[in-house]
This record gives sequence, structure tokens and C-alpha cells, in this order.
Amino acid sequence: MGRRIQFRRNPEATRLQTVLGNGEPGFSTDTKQLYVGDGETLGGVPVLMGFYQVVENDMGAVAGGTYLFATACTLHLPQTAPEGSHITVKLLSNAGASKASPAKVCPPSGQSIGRGEEAGSEYHMTIPNTQRDFIFVQGGWILA
Repeated sequence: MGRRIQFRRNPEATRLQTVLGNGEPGFSTDTKQLYVGDGETLGGVPVLMGFYQVVENDMGAVAGGTYLFATACTLHLPQTAPEGSHITVKLLSNAGASKASPAKVCPPSGQSIGRGEEAGSEYHMTIPNTQRDFIFVQGGWILA
């Protein structure tokens, strides 16, 4: 029989205060996200996961996650993330978003989302089946 491998597992708040050892796996029990330590970064580096989370109410995002808007609500980007982390969002065809009531992706308080030479306080999604990627670069979020 093979060896048993232990993963460090804790709620997200505890993970964000922990430095995982180089190569040490960690699992956030409430966000269901996998991280791998580099020995330096608080919380570790997110591992691209093969699952998605349906967004039906305003909620916070986790770096490395994929989110599907099922309603016109707001997804809040995290304050910080490892350099190069990304978050993917998609607006489902039956979400009911419109110009009057869009699905929104919002940066943390006091930050903006970079878009080329411009920056905005939030990103609106109204076109069904649209997918966008947000990347954490130099301490802030940009629209890829």
C-alpha cells in the first residue's frame, strides 16, 4: 500500500496567516481551493483548479478560482494575491444581466481594475456567455 500524504487544511482566514513550506500542499476548507507553498508567500500559491463556483449572491473571490455569474450580482476581488494569480469570470446566458442591472466585478476598496491605459472602479458584464480574466500584477488587478 502507498504512503499517505497529509495536506495542511484550514479555513481561508487561517490559510492567509500561514506560510506553507516549499512544496507543501495546503487546502482551504471553506473555499475548496488548493495551494502550494513556496516557503515565503503567506497562504501559498493557488493551484489552477478544475472546478468553478456559481455566483448567485454578492461574494468574495479567491485567487485561482473560476466563477460563473448565474444572476446579476457582485463578485469582489481579493485585496492581495500572489503575483500573476488570476480569476476567471463568465456570465451565464440565463443570468438576466442588463445595462440597468449588470453583473459586476469589483476591486478591493481604494483600488481599481486596470484596462490598458485606463482603470475603472468596477467591471460590468451584460453580454451572455462573456468570459473575462483578471490578473494580479504589481499589487493590483488588471483585465487581461
